Amino acid sequence: MKNVVITGASSGIGLACVKASLNKGHKVIATARNKNDLTMLSDLGAHAIALELMDENSVKCAADEILRISDNQIDALFNNAGYGLQVAMEDTTWQALTDQHRINVIGPIQLTNQLLPALSSGSKLLFNGSILGVITTAFRGPYCMSKHALEAAVDAYRIELEPNDIGVHLIQPGPIEASFRSNALTALKQTLNGRKTRLDYSNHLARLENTALTKGTLPASSVADIYLGIVEGTHSNTRYLVTNTAKSAALLKRILGNRFHYIARKSEVVTVL
Repeated sequence: MKNVVITGASSGIGLACVKASLNKGHKVIATARNKNDLTMLSDLGAHAIALELMDENSVKCAADEILRISDNQIDALFNNAGYGLQVAMEDTTWQALTDQHRINVIGPIQLTNQLLPALSSGSKLLFNGSILGVITTAFRGPYCMSKHALEAAVDAYRIELEPNDIGVHLIQPGPIEASFRSNALTALKQTLNGRKTRLDYSNHLARLENTALTKGTLPASSVADIYLGIVEGTHSNTRYLVTNTAKSAALLKRILGNRFHYIARKSEVVTVL
Protein backbone atom coordinates (compact mmCIF):
# COMPACT_ATOMS: atom_id res chain seq x y z
CA MET A 1 0.00 0.00 0.00
CA LYS A 2 1.29 3.44 -0.93
CA ASN A 3 0.44 6.82 0.55
CA VAL A 4 -0.68 9.06 -2.32
CA VAL A 5 -1.78 12.68 -2.24
CA ILE A 6 -3.99 14.08 -5.03
CA THR A 7 -5.11 17.71 -5.20
CA GLY A 8 -8.14 18.97 -7.12
CA ALA A 9 -9.93 15.66 -6.63
CA SER A 10 -13.54 16.81 -6.83
CA SER A 11 -14.03 15.85 -10.50
CA GLY A 12 -12.35 15.07 -13.80
CA ILE A 13 -8.73 13.99 -13.75
CA GLY A 14 -8.30 14.26 -9.99
CA LEU A 15 -11.34 12.15 -9.20
CA ALA A 16 -10.32 9.55 -11.80
CA CYS A 17 -6.89 9.30 -10.16
CA VAL A 18 -8.47 8.93 -6.71
CA LYS A 19 -10.62 6.04 -7.91
CA ALA A 20 -7.70 4.37 -9.69
CA SER A 21 -5.54 4.63 -6.55
CA LEU A 22 -8.27 3.28 -4.28
CA ASN A 23 -8.78 0.34 -6.65
CA LYS A 24 -5.07 -0.45 -6.18
CA GLY A 25 -5.49 -0.46 -2.41
CA HIS A 26 -3.50 2.71 -1.82
CA LYS A 27 -4.09 5.08 1.06
CA VAL A 28 -5.45 8.15 -0.72
CA ILE A 29 -5.33 11.67 0.68
CA ALA A 30 -7.45 13.85 -1.60
CA THR A 31 -8.09 17.59 -1.51
CA ALA A 32 -11.01 19.71 -2.67
CA ARG A 33 -12.53 23.09 -1.85
CA ASN A 34 -16.24 22.31 -1.65
CA LYS A 35 -17.72 20.66 1.43
CA ASN A 36 -19.98 18.39 -0.64
CA ASP A 37 -16.99 17.22 -2.67
CA LEU A 38 -15.08 16.44 0.51
CA THR A 39 -18.01 14.34 1.70
CA MET A 40 -18.10 12.52 -1.63
CA LEU A 41 -14.38 11.75 -1.45
CA SER A 42 -14.73 10.45 2.10
CA ASP A 43 -17.60 8.20 1.03
CA LEU A 44 -15.34 6.74 -1.66
CA GLY A 45 -12.78 5.81 0.98
CA ALA A 46 -10.28 8.65 0.64
CA HIS A 47 -8.98 10.90 3.41
CA ALA A 48 -10.54 14.19 2.33
CA ILE A 49 -8.86 17.50 3.19
CA ALA A 50 -10.02 21.03 2.45
CA LEU A 51 -7.52 23.03 0.39
CA GLU A 52 -7.75 26.49 -1.15
CA LEU A 53 -4.57 27.12 -3.12
CA MET A 54 -5.12 30.89 -3.16
CA ASP A 55 -4.94 30.99 0.63
CA GLU A 56 -1.47 30.58 2.13
CA ASN A 57 -2.88 29.59 5.52
CA SER A 58 -5.13 26.97 3.90
CA VAL A 59 -2.09 25.48 2.14
CA LYS A 60 -0.18 25.30 5.42
CA CYS A 61 -3.10 23.75 7.33
CA ALA A 62 -3.71 21.20 4.57
CA ALA A 63 -0.01 20.30 4.48
CA ASP A 64 0.06 19.77 8.25
CA GLU A 65 -2.98 17.49 8.04
CA ILE A 66 -1.52 15.55 5.10
CA LEU A 67 1.72 14.97 7.00
CA ARG A 68 -0.24 13.77 10.02
CA ILE A 69 -2.40 11.34 8.05
CA SER A 70 0.54 10.03 6.03
CA ASP A 71 2.75 9.73 9.13
CA ASN A 72 5.33 11.83 7.28
CA GLN A 73 5.73 9.29 4.48
CA ILE A 74 4.38 10.20 1.02
CA ASP A 75 4.99 7.84 -1.88
CA ALA A 76 3.36 10.06 -4.51
CA LEU A 77 2.17 13.66 -4.63
CA PHE A 78 0.07 14.66 -7.64
CA ASN A 79 -0.42 18.41 -7.97
CA ASN A 80 -3.49 18.29 -10.17
CA ALA A 81 -5.63 21.21 -8.95
CA GLY A 82 -5.98 24.24 -11.20
CA TYR A 83 -8.21 26.06 -13.66
CA GLY A 84 -7.95 27.96 -16.92
CA LEU A 85 -8.33 31.72 -17.27
CA GLN A 86 -9.10 31.90 -20.98
CA VAL A 87 -9.25 35.60 -21.77
CA ALA A 88 -7.32 37.90 -24.11
CA MET A 89 -4.19 39.36 -22.57
CA GLU A 90 -5.40 42.95 -22.95
CA ASP A 91 -8.61 42.15 -21.07
CA THR A 92 -7.01 40.57 -18.02
CA THR A 93 -7.32 42.22 -14.65
CA TRP A 94 -4.66 42.43 -11.95
CA GLN A 95 -6.71 40.20 -9.64
CA ALA A 96 -7.66 37.60 -12.26
CA LEU A 97 -4.07 37.26 -13.46
CA THR A 98 -2.83 37.02 -9.88
CA ASP A 99 -5.41 34.36 -8.98
CA GLN A 100 -4.51 32.30 -12.05
CA HIS A 101 -0.87 32.08 -11.03
CA ARG A 102 -1.56 31.61 -7.33
CA ILE A 103 -3.73 28.56 -8.03
CA ASN A 104 -1.82 27.04 -10.95
CA VAL A 105 1.76 27.78 -9.92
CA ILE A 106 2.45 29.42 -6.55
CA GLY A 107 0.01 27.37 -4.46
CA PRO A 108 1.16 23.98 -5.79
CA ILE A 109 4.81 24.96 -5.32
CA GLN A 110 4.22 26.03 -1.73
CA LEU A 111 2.26 22.86 -0.96
CA THR A 112 5.00 20.75 -2.53
CA ASN A 113 7.71 22.47 -0.52
CA GLN A 114 5.91 21.81 2.75
CA LEU A 115 5.40 18.14 1.85
CA LEU A 116 8.83 17.45 0.35
CA PRO A 117 10.39 16.29 3.66
CA ALA A 118 7.89 13.39 3.58
CA LEU A 119 9.05 12.28 0.11
CA SER A 120 12.00 9.92 0.24
CA SER A 121 14.05 7.86 -2.22
CA GLY A 122 11.72 6.31 -4.77
CA SER A 123 8.85 8.71 -4.14
CA LYS A 124 7.10 10.38 -7.09
CA LEU A 125 6.32 14.06 -7.50
CA LEU A 126 3.78 14.67 -10.27
CA PHE A 127 2.32 17.83 -11.78
CA ASN A 128 -0.62 18.21 -14.14
CA GLY A 129 0.51 20.56 -16.89
CA SER A 130 -1.09 21.02 -20.30
CA ILE A 131 -0.30 21.06 -23.98
CA LEU A 132 -0.90 24.80 -23.51
CA GLY A 133 2.29 24.82 -21.49
CA VAL A 134 4.04 23.85 -24.73
CA ILE A 135 2.13 25.99 -27.22
CA THR A 136 0.43 29.38 -26.87
CA THR A 137 -2.87 30.34 -28.49
CA ALA A 138 -5.10 33.40 -28.59
CA PHE A 139 -7.61 34.06 -25.77
CA ARG A 140 -5.78 31.58 -23.53
CA GLY A 141 -2.71 33.66 -22.68
CA PRO A 142 -3.02 33.77 -18.87
CA TYR A 143 -3.54 30.02 -18.66
CA CYS A 144 -0.69 29.36 -21.10
CA MET A 145 1.56 31.63 -19.00
CA SER A 146 0.80 29.66 -15.85
CA LYS A 147 1.44 26.31 -17.51
CA HIS A 148 4.66 27.54 -19.16
CA ALA A 149 5.79 28.65 -15.68
CA LEU A 150 4.89 25.25 -14.28
CA GLU A 151 7.06 23.61 -16.95
CA ALA A 152 10.05 25.60 -15.65
CA ALA A 153 9.23 24.76 -12.03
CA VAL A 154 9.01 21.05 -12.81
CA ASP A 155 12.37 21.10 -14.59
CA ALA A 156 13.94 22.87 -11.62
CA TYR A 157 12.50 20.34 -9.16
CA ARG A 158 13.73 17.47 -11.32
CA ILE A 159 17.32 18.76 -11.35
CA GLU A 160 17.33 19.65 -7.67
CA LEU A 161 15.70 16.43 -6.42
CA GLU A 162 17.69 14.01 -8.57
CA PRO A 163 20.31 13.44 -5.81
CA ASN A 164 17.45 12.41 -3.50
CA ASP A 165 16.16 9.86 -6.03
CA ILE A 166 12.73 11.50 -6.16
CA GLY A 167 11.09 11.10 -9.56
CA VAL A 168 9.57 14.29 -10.98
CA HIS A 169 7.00 13.92 -13.75
CA LEU A 170 4.80 16.23 -15.81
CA ILE A 171 1.56 15.13 -17.47
CA GLN A 172 0.50 17.34 -20.40
CA PRO A 173 -3.11 16.64 -21.39
CA GLY A 174 -4.97 17.89 -24.40
CA PRO A 175 -8.81 17.85 -24.44
CA ILE A 176 -10.12 15.66 -21.60
CA GLU A 177 -13.68 14.94 -20.47
CA ALA A 178 -13.89 17.19 -17.41
CA SER A 179 -15.44 20.41 -16.13
CA PHE A 180 -12.46 22.41 -17.40
CA ARG A 181 -14.38 24.29 -20.09
CA SER A 182 -17.33 25.18 -17.88
CA ASN A 183 -14.94 26.45 -15.20
CA ALA A 184 -13.01 28.44 -17.83
CA LEU A 185 -16.28 29.97 -19.06
CA THR A 186 -17.19 31.02 -15.52
CA ALA A 187 -13.76 32.58 -14.97
CA LEU A 188 -13.96 34.40 -18.32
CA LYS A 189 -17.38 35.91 -17.55
CA GLN A 190 -16.24 36.98 -14.09
CA THR A 191 -13.18 38.68 -15.56
CA LEU A 192 -15.03 40.52 -18.33
CA ASN A 193 -18.14 41.23 -16.20
CA GLY A 194 -19.53 43.94 -18.45
CA ARG A 195 -16.13 45.49 -19.18
CA LYS A 196 -15.76 46.99 -22.63
CA THR A 197 -13.51 45.08 -25.00
CA ARG A 198 -12.52 45.80 -28.56
CA LEU A 199 -12.06 42.12 -29.33
CA ASP A 200 -14.56 39.65 -30.79
CA TYR A 201 -15.09 36.81 -28.31
CA SER A 202 -17.94 35.16 -30.24
CA ASN A 203 -16.00 32.12 -31.50
CA HIS A 204 -14.18 31.69 -28.20
CA LEU A 205 -17.41 31.86 -26.20
CA ALA A 206 -19.13 29.44 -28.57
CA ARG A 207 -16.29 26.96 -28.06
CA LEU A 208 -16.50 27.19 -24.27
CA GLU A 209 -20.30 27.03 -24.25
CA ASN A 210 -20.37 23.95 -26.46
CA THR A 211 -21.08 21.00 -24.17
CA ALA A 212 -20.57 18.40 -26.91
CA LEU A 213 -17.30 16.49 -26.79
CA THR A 214 -14.85 17.79 -29.37
CA LYS A 215 -12.87 15.59 -31.71
CA GLY A 216 -9.98 13.84 -29.99
CA THR A 217 -11.34 14.26 -26.47
CA LEU A 218 -10.43 11.39 -24.13
CA PRO A 219 -11.92 10.36 -20.78
CA ALA A 220 -10.20 11.44 -17.57
CA SER A 221 -9.23 7.81 -17.04
CA SER A 222 -6.65 8.18 -19.84
CA VAL A 223 -4.70 10.55 -17.60
CA ALA A 224 -5.34 8.37 -14.56
CA ASP A 225 -3.71 5.46 -16.42
CA ILE A 226 -0.53 7.51 -16.90
CA TYR A 227 -0.62 8.72 -13.31
CA LEU A 228 -1.01 5.20 -11.97
CA GLY A 229 1.80 3.91 -14.18
CA ILE A 230 4.13 6.54 -12.71
CA VAL A 231 3.06 5.72 -9.15
CA GLU A 232 3.43 1.98 -9.72
CA GLY A 233 6.80 2.39 -11.43
CA THR A 234 5.85 1.09 -14.88
CA HIS A 235 6.08 4.56 -16.46
CA SER A 236 9.42 6.33 -16.12
CA ASN A 237 9.32 9.17 -18.67
CA THR A 238 9.61 12.69 -17.31
CA ARG A 239 6.81 14.04 -19.57
CA TYR A 240 3.63 12.48 -20.94
CA LEU A 241 1.52 14.08 -23.66
CA VAL A 242 -2.05 12.78 -23.43
CA THR A 243 -4.45 12.74 -26.44
CA ASN A 244 -3.52 12.76 -30.11
CA THR A 245 -4.42 16.45 -30.23
CA ALA A 246 -1.72 17.27 -27.70
CA LYS A 247 0.83 15.09 -29.47
CA SER A 248 0.02 16.64 -32.86
CA ALA A 249 0.24 20.18 -31.52
CA ALA A 250 3.58 19.50 -29.83
CA LEU A 251 4.96 17.96 -33.02
CA LEU A 252 3.80 20.88 -35.16
CA LYS A 253 5.37 23.34 -32.72
CA ARG A 254 8.67 21.47 -32.87
CA ILE A 255 8.65 21.40 -36.69
CA LEU A 256 7.32 24.88 -37.37
CA GLY A 257 8.91 26.82 -34.54
CA ASN A 258 7.68 30.43 -34.41
CA ARG A 259 5.61 29.90 -37.57
CA PHE A 260 3.34 27.58 -35.57
CA HIS A 261 1.36 30.46 -34.05
CA TYR A 262 0.39 31.90 -37.44
CA ILE A 263 -0.67 28.55 -38.88
CA ALA A 264 -2.35 27.34 -35.70
CA ARG A 265 -4.85 30.19 -35.59
CA LYS A 266 -6.93 28.47 -38.25
CA SER A 267 -6.06 24.87 -37.46
CA GLU A 268 -8.42 22.26 -36.05
CA VAL A 269 -5.81 21.29 -33.48
CA VAL A 270 -6.13 24.61 -31.68
CA THR A 271 -9.89 24.86 -32.14
CA VAL A 272 -10.53 21.86 -29.88
CA LEU A 273 -8.18 22.97 -27.08
